[in-house]
Amino acid sequence: MDMIKKTLRSYRNTIRKKNDALLSSGHGFTLIELIMVIVILGVLSVSIAVNWPTGMDDDAARGELKRALRYAQHKAMTRGYTSAAAAWGFMVAGNQYTVQRQDATDQAETEYISRNLLDDPKISLTGPNIYFNGLGEPIDGSGIPLPVQTYTIRGGITVTVSPQTGYVQ
Repeated sequence: MDMIKKTLRSYRNTIRKKNDALLSSGHGFTLIELIMVIVILGVLSVSIAVNWPTGMDDDAARGELKRALRYAQHKAMTRGYTSAAAAWGFMVAGNQYTVQRQDATDQAETEYISRNLLDDPKISLTGPNIYFNGLGEPIDGSGIPLPVQTYTIRGGITVTVSPQTGYVQ
């Protein structure tokens, strides 16, 4: 038992000497060093926040618009185009779009009816109503082939539909 007590005392003394040596040798942080680290971290966080990627919502809205136009074209090519009145199309009203037949006898699924881009009514959408024939070619309401059609999102992002092929880009 004495041996254990001596060992513990020796161990405690060793720890005290090391702690005293650390404190007396000036190892540690001063208040100025601590403040400098906080300032540097603040500057780094501000520079990261400023350079954070932007425009992801714009890209997502553009992707949704392209997908909806392609879906209208797909519907026209697979749902039996018989006349211009039965053509499937993409209609823009305000900031909303709808995928349906020109004569409104059939509409796409609910997620393509009176929908805002990204479900955000603040995202502006402008462009013409466009229909597609059975070959996927863009046509107007009377069945006449259309030239290039352009849709604009938020005043600067454009999506075009090519004539003859209906390619959406």
